[in-house]
Amino acid sequence: MFSGSADVEGADADFIADGRLIDCKATVRPERFGERRDVHQLAAYLLLDYEDSYALHQVGFYLARQGQLLTWTTEEFLSLLGARWSLPTLRAALRQALTNPTAPEADPGPPDLHGTQEGLFDEDDGA
Repeated sequence: MFSGSADVEGADADFIADGRLIDCKATVRPERFGERRDVHQLAAYLLLDYEDSYALHQVGFYLARQGQLLTWTTEEFLSLLGARWSLPTLRAALRQALTNPTAPEADPGPPDLHGTQEGLFDEDDGA
């Protein structure tokens, strides 16, 4: 469980070991693996560790039926998703959005987290 798990009604990871967050998938159709929801779920787990309690430095998927482990550093993963802010800043933004979206910011953090805001990630190009 993560410090932010209660904010999303109880999210928890499959495996965390030595700074690695691994989500296990047991799909019989690996060509369908990696759908947006799988990647977003992994990103959510990473961001819900608000205080970096697990010191996560790598994330990935274990494809149980294929015996394959796919991993990225947290920086690579966020970059591939088009993140424009650092992991701590993204975590703070998610925490604020989930716990008190209308409260004024306590620290400067990312610009304009209230009202209209730019997305936390680059726009989807339809791919």
